[in-house]
Parts: sequence; C-alpha cells; structure tokens
Amino acid sequence: MTSLNRRKMLAAMGTLPLLGTTSCTLSKAKPQERVDAMTAPTPIIESDRKEYARLKSLALDDPQVAARQREMPVGKIGNLTIGRLISGSNLISMNMHSRDLEYVTALAAHYNTEERVFMTLKKCEEYGANTVVLKNHNFKQFKLSRYWDEWGGRMKWIADVITTDINAYEKLLVEHLELGASAAYLWGGASDTWYYQKKQDNIIRAFEIMKKYNVPVGICAHRLEPIAFCEKEGLKPDFYMKTLHHDRYWSAHPKANRRYMEMFEKESDDHAEYHDNMFCHDPEETVAFMQDVKVPWIAFKVLAAGAIRAQDGLKYAFESGADFVCLGMFDFQVEQDAQLTLKAIAESKARKRPWIA
Repeated sequence: MTSLNRRKMLAAMGTLPLLGTTSCTLSKAKPQERVDAMTAPTPIIESDRKEYARLKSLALDDPQVAARQREMPVGKIGNLTIGRLISGSNLISMNMHSRDLEYVTALAAHYNTEERVFMTLKKCEEYGANTVVLKNHNFKQFKLSRYWDEWGGRMKWIADVITTDINAYEKLLVEHLELGASAAYLWGGASDTWYYQKKQDNIIRAFEIMKKYNVPVGICAHRLEPIAFCEKEGLKPDFYMKTLHHDRYWSAHPKANRRYMEMFEKESDDHAEYHDNMFCHDPEETVAFMQDVKVPWIAFKVLAAGAIRAQDGLKYAFESGADFVCLGMFDFQVEQDAQLTLKAIAESKARKRPWIA
C-alpha cells in the first residue's frame, strides 16, 4: 500500500468521499483537476476506506454494538439519559487552544473534514458516548443533519449558545433548537463576563429564557463565581458545566498571577502570565464547592486542552466529583478515551461527592 502514489490511491477510491478534502471549490472540479489540486494534507490509506465504510454502515442496534455501548455508564440530565463521556466540540470548531503551536489549527482543519467528523460521531456512539456538545455554526458547517439522515446516527446534541448579548439570546437559542438540539446551556464566556461586569441578572434572564422551551438546561462557567451565584440565587438548572483540571503541568502559570478575566483578554508572551494555557484557575476551590452541589456536573477542559494526559485528567475529574466529562476527541482517540473513562470511573469509588445523576 505504501508504494501507491497519491494519484493512484485517489483513483482507486472510486465513489467514496475523498477524506481530507475540505474545499467546496475543489469538490466542484473535474476528478483529475481535483487530484492535481490536492496538497495532500491528510494521508488517504486503505484503512481509511475500510473504516469509513464500516462506520457508515454500522447498525447501532446490532447486538454486539449495543453490548459495547452498554459498557459505558450513563446518568440523567433532565429527561436525557447520556453516557458519562460526552464528545466536545472544539476539535470540530477548530478552537484548538494550541498555545504557541501555530500550525495545530491548520493541521486539525485539514484532518477533520466533514467525512472525518461523521466518522468520529459514529465511533463515539459505538463506544457509548451518545452525546455531543455543538454550536449552531458547527451544525451548519458540516451539514450534520446528514449524520442522522444518512449514517443512522442517534447522537444527542447539547447546544452551546454563544453570545454575550442577552437581547439576542432567545433568537439564537431557538435557532439551535430548530436544528435539533436536545438540551442547551448558557455559554461559559457569557456567564463569566456578565458576572465580572456585575450584570448577574443576565444569567438569571438567560436561564429563564431556556426554561421556556421544555428541554434540559444548564449553566456553564470557566470561573467558579457564576456557579456560586446561581446556587446562592436558588436557580435549579438541570446541570452545570464547570472547567476542572489540576495545575500540575508545565505550561500552567503561577497562581499568584491568575486574574479573573485573563482568558478573555489578549494572551501574554510571558510564560508566567496567561497564554491560552489554563481553563480552571481554582481547581481545589472548585472541587470543595461542588461537594455540596446537588445539580449534575459536567466537567470540561479536563485535559487543560491537551497539556494533561487523558488517563490523568479523567481520573482527576471523576475522583473530584464530576458526574460527566466533556472531552474533545479525534476519531483515533475515541476507543482509548472510552476505555480510560471506564477505568477512571471504576477507580473513583472513594470519591467524596456522591453521583448526582
């Protein structure tokens, strides 16, 4: 297989999608022109062809597949039953949090084509990760309705409604719901910003808007203060999403230099300041506070955007009390991350916070 050049391989692929092709312009060109124009950012090999065909035709109700799915522990968020491993959206959005590795976003964009995204979603479902966090532009960019219509997908979608304009919130929420979202939450950037700006009433307003639509609703935050505010005000969301990761990794900056809004400001060239490197500024405080919270907790950014090994980040999150973990995954990571999730949950019997969901 390695002796085939790229042109011969592409020609041999017949009617299968060209995994690695992202340009609409290229897709309209004649076959030979398309091959000549390709820059070969993603290798197309026999295993890609086979895995694409296998996943697209995979019947999720096949007894062997269903048995594999049942290995993943589940919990409840409102009326939804979801696996404790949730697929994140940043690797689909190309929001890579790659610090000073400038090539990473371009590399991911060339790899995560529409076809590859569909393969990732189907593989998640195969291993019991039956829920994904998405933004409306993700859905439109990759025409994700095709995943349900053409791939037999059943993936539940939790909508990440991104805006800091409370007056635009309901319209944007409805757009997500009309696209098929099963649940929704207030974006962490909004709750963090509104709290800092002393516009906490916007958090309440957004929560009340979401509650009108009879879907499970959540509040997300990178900072602990908005979650504490919701608890103090007696809000009863169906779930919280709060970042959680330890800070024992090389690119973490000193605790003394951490500031509330640094994540939303220009990044520093100084390693001792924020540089797209930290998403849970107060892990110990977060763990302590969440011990008494009776709302299901989805922990996210548990790997500090790739700075922490998956086995370490998952173990820390579940031992610390998270009920679910939201993890960005490429297709080749799904099986391993599912197995690491099972292991982390099995080893979390001594966790102090009870399972809420």
